[in-house]
Amino acid sequence: MAVSLEGQKLGKYTILEPLGSGGMARVYRAYHPKLDRYVAVKVLRSDLVDDPTFLSRFRQEAQSVAALRHPNIIHMHEVGEFDGRFYIAMDLVPGETLEE
Repeated sequence: MAVSLEGQKLGKYTILEPLGSGGMARVYRAYHPKLDRYVAVKVLRSDLVDDPTFLSRFRQEAQSVAALRHPNIIHMHEVGEFDGRFYIAMDLVPGETLEE
């Protein structure tokens, strides 16, 4: 069972609520108080942090997204590590999920 980060700080972000999860990460709605901005924060699952293969895939995903520039692609704000948790902060796009 995944530990929820709701209400916790992750670097400069306050984690508000989970938005979804996938094979290697969970995505949360978060708030950056200094910029008064809501973002999506993708956090690598804690059970995968010590696996070099998954950590490498997570970092490669961040580099791939950062290299893309198009009005229809979300903007990545930051890639980081805080207190042993690896994360990617990106635009939060309101609306329905892809599943919906």
